[in-house]
Amino acid sequence: MSRHRFFLTEQFGAFAPGSVVHAPLSADDVRHATRSLRVRAGEGLDLVEPSGTSWRVRVSAVSEDGLDVELLEALQTSPEPDVTLVFGVLKGSKNDDVIEGAVEVGVRAIVPVLFERSVVRLDAEKRAERGGRWRRVAVAAAKQAKRSQVPHVADPVGFSETVAMLAEYDAVLVAWEEADGEGVSACLDEMDLTSDARVAIVVGPEGGLSASEVAALTGAGARTCTLGPTILRAETAGVIATALVVYGLGGLGNRR
Repeated sequence: MSRHRFFLTEQFGAFAPGSVVHAPLSADDVRHATRSLRVRAGEGLDLVEPSGTSWRVRVSAVSEDGLDVELLEALQTSPEPDVTLVFGVLKGSKNDDVIEGAVEVGVRAIVPVLFERSVVRLDAEKRAERGGRWRRVAVAAAKQAKRSQVPHVADPVGFSETVAMLAEYDAVLVAWEEADGEGVSACLDEMDLTSDARVAIVVGPEGGLSASEVAALTGAGARTCTLGPTILRAETAGVIATALVVYGLGGLGNRR
């Protein structure tokens, strides 16, 4: 049976294998481990520190305060590409699907955006509420996928904020169905990026990106690319575009 994985709220500190320590888990994770999963002494777990270091541990004791664990070994983790998915907020639970899929394929961060053609409209309170929900979705997906970190999910932002934010990246690709250029892989090859480059991939909402939005993005240095000849649903495009960029930068088993 697969070992359960939890993300710690603090570093373990300077402890060596064989040490018995109290696991710094969130209150929600303590309840999940002790009540839902019914974790017992002697059970093996994987615990991940905020730095990304993963530990294989054995539970020594279970109480209402949480878990005491014996540190067995630090697990080796491979570097993950620094990819951010910038996607148009969608209707209903489709956003959960995009976030789950992007986390599973290895995204580092996710920025939901209210584009010109986004059907959904959110006030400040709703933006914070949706952001909180989607961060919980990301945590659950990261546990399931055995990630060494939980990707950051921002509260939904407007388009102007997005353009300013993207200036911080080494490369920005825009998946646009009207693009005359090359596919994602070809664009990445031509850019000749290093393995530690920060790359963002932009995918629009159900109605796609407007011409003015694409012009603003390309004017700021972004490059348009295609996802092939077929027209994909927005939620499908978000995950596929992310996977192509992650793979192109050496993730998903690709050895560059």
